[in-house]
Amino acid sequence: MDRRTATKRLRDAGVPPCGKRGGHDVYRLADAAPALVDPIGPSVESGVVDPRDLPPKDRKDYYQSENERLKVEVTIGQLIPAVEVEADYAELVKKVVKVLDTLPDILERDCALAPEAAETVQKTCDSIRQQLYELAVAEDDDDVRDRA
Repeated sequence: MDRRTATKRLRDAGVPPCGKRGGHDVYRLADAAPALVDPIGPSVESGVVDPRDLPPKDRKDYYQSENERLKVEVTIGQLIPAVEVEADYAELVKKVVKVLDTLPDILERDCALAPEAAETVQKTCDSIRQQLYELAVAEDDDDVRDRA
């Protein structure tokens, strides 16, 4: 590491010199090491690193390691591709909607439900279907906004 780089990192980290030797500042190793060794620099205090702030080589390494991590998680079954999740949810919603469509008829036929009560059940089922639709549309809108 160049002396100017070390001096800049120490100054940016606010590490005070403990003396002078040969006209140069002298620092305690315990104070200076974190500022000199940290590849990202002393400005990251939260522990969360934004890959866009990394130097190009470190950024490339970061993204390669993330791709490998994701591949491993898919292989061992900890991560499911979004397409599969969406297909499973679509199948679930189709089944729920089918039940909501047939429930009033089944109750009227098998349970001798009065026509007025069956109509109330139908309205409730329609309301639930509408709520499911509105939730799906709202999530789609959020997904579109997130991608933009």
